[in-house]
Amino acid sequence: MEGRLLISQFALLTGLTPKTLRYYDDIGLLTPRWVDEANRYRQYGIEQVGMGIRIRHWRHIGLPLRDIQRLIHSPGHATEVLSRHEARLHAEITARQDALQSLSTLLEENTMEYRVDHLPTQQVLRIRETLRPPHYEVIPQALQELMTYVRAMGHPVSAPSFFVHHAGGQGESSTVDICVPVAGDVQPSGRIEVQRFEGSPAFIGRFVGPYEKTGAAYTVIAEEAIRRGLPLTGTTAEIYVKSVPHTPDPNAYETDIAFMLAPESGGRPVGSD
Repeated sequence: MEGRLLISQFALLTGLTPKTLRYYDDIGLLTPRWVDEANRYRQYGIEQVGMGIRIRHWRHIGLPLRDIQRLIHSPGHATEVLSRHEARLHAEITARQDALQSLSTLLEENTMEYRVDHLPTQQVLRIRETLRPPHYEVIPQALQELMTYVRAMGHPVSAPSFFVHHAGGQGESSTVDICVPVAGDVQPSGRIEVQRFEGSPAFIGRFVGPYEKTGAAYTVIAEEAIRRGLPLTGTTAEIYVKSVPHTPDPNAYETDIAFMLAPESGGRPVGSD
């Protein structure tokens, strides 16, 4: 009959596969004009070809089916729907670019030097903070407070500063100890405490680069530790081997990222599996 198209013919004209057309019929997105009651064959009207092509185009640009439904039933909202989708695409592009940057960083981090070592027991000035991601700014703020106090009191710094992120916690909060190793007779001040940091065996990866890229290194180091069969405790530390102010170039910063190990693992060789 003139003006009627079998599903195969309609698929050819619109670029939509018969399987896709059957699905669109099932969800009420694009319903055939006629369905043969005897054999359930679908037939489309020639005037539906334009709509089929538009739907294919909308799907090609990634428009969700629910938005396509709205475009069909409420064409007056087209600008709103398409503008929202444009913003979504921009966000996806940004996320993909970030993913590529992270991948590049991870590939670079695969050259990190690893070692099993024992972190030394030492006297430190400490500030204990509650960490509530994503509010990581409490760490550099506490470190700056410690260094200001150390300089004001003239205490000699005996080793690189570091922080310890303890395993466990409540809800999404956990505890971090921000520490500056100091020698000699030192006194506490306000929330700055004098403590003895107890050494611990640790699996350590040295990350070279700016602080904002250290986050991705944690996963790489953890995977390497697990590959070696090392017993991680969940507690970690960041030790600022080379940093400000003595290393002005952030790309040259060196940070030891340490995963604390159960005590019995302290004597294991680096490459043991």
